[in-house]
Amino acid sequence: MIICSQAGAKPQTYVGSTPPHAVVREFFRISLVDSIDFIRWKLEINSPRFKLVAKYGISKPGTPGFINEQSVAFEGQLNQSGHYYHLEHEGKVLSILEINQNVLHLLDRNGNMLIGNGGYSFALNNINPIDTGAFNLKAKQSVTPNPQVFEGRTLCRDLAIQLGLEKNEDCNKMKWYILLYMDTLTGNPSYFMMGGMGYRKETMAKGSWQIITEQSGRILYRLSFDGWARPLDLLKGDDNILFFIDTRGHLLSGDEDFSYTLNRKTEEYPRVKNN
Repeated sequence: MIICSQAGAKPQTYVGSTPPHAVVREFFRISLVDSIDFIRWKLEINSPRFKLVAKYGISKPGTPGFINEQSVAFEGQLNQSGHYYHLEHEGKVLSILEINQNVLHLLDRNGNMLIGNGGYSFALNNINPIDTGAFNLKAKQSVTPNPQVFEGRTLCRDLAIQLGLEKNEDCNKMKWYILLYMDTLTGNPSYFMMGGMGYRKETMAKGSWQIITEQSGRILYRLSFDGWARPLDLLKGDDNILFFIDTRGHLLSGDEDFSYTLNRKTEEYPRVKNN
């Protein structure tokens, strides 16, 4: 492992809310049987050290907080190899990938990006994001299920403006549930379905999509829908993670509650049958 020292570099602070995956619980020394909905992070990177504060518990309905908030705080050694950070504390190691300076993503024990759910992702966001088009991943196109199912929650304002959506000023989040269908004969993108009440197909919006491979090697999923002012571009991280980008192709950076990430779901939600 190459350990890079960034002595003198300005500390960077990242925040986010993630599911309580076993890899994370082990690093925090949280029991695997404790009932936890999510963990809220504040990670300060000041190589070769880090400081971490995490709050966790059962989510309080209608609020971003907890019913039974608990917390843990500690600091430890930070080893860096390229764009990979390895946090070490009391014999435990947690690995994180720097997608760019604005967005980090937690990894499993095999170095793959952890998969979140419809409420929380495994991305951490810089509290002072910079203007950058960097993207430290090279995804590959691969054979995927049909349809591909993705879900997540993002902040509301920036995407509402980008897509020309009329949202109330108090809109703080957008929920996403997207089914990406391929043509069974050609294997090319066909159409997508999105949202829906009770996951009834008749209430889901329908649009077209395409896969674009840029000269840089980045793979975009471009979704077009009549209700949007412009197409929505999603940047492929791997088969399980998609990142929202702005009109310039830059990664969007979230806050302590929401990240601009979609997570693969292994199967569609059960359909609610009509009476």
